[in-house]
Parts: sequence; structure tokens; C-alpha cells
Amino acid sequence: MGLPFRQMHSWDYSGPYHGYDAFAVFAKDMDLAMNSPVWNHTKAPWETEEVGA
Repeated sequence: MGLPFRQMHSWDYSGPYHGYDAFAVFAKDMDLAMNSPVWNHTKAPWETEEVGA
């Protein structure tokens, strides 16, 4: 869908998001999600042509 996200209720890949160091862990995880190389393979909706235009 083109939206970075974090699965907050599961610590399978990272976390936990509580306690003293929670913000640092969350900030690192959001940085990894937003700056992932996968975004180079997608186009923003405003950069695509409409069908039938």
C-alpha cells in the first residue's frame, strides 16, 4: 500500500516498546521502515498516470 508501519503488538522482529529505552527502539525501527530500499521500487500515487486520462 506504500505506507511504512510497525507491528506494535508483536516483538518478533524488534521491541519491546515500553520502559526507559522504548523511544530509542521505536525511533530506530521507524527510521528503518521509512528509509527502506524497498521504496525505490514503488511510485507515489501522484506520480502515476490515471487510466483513461
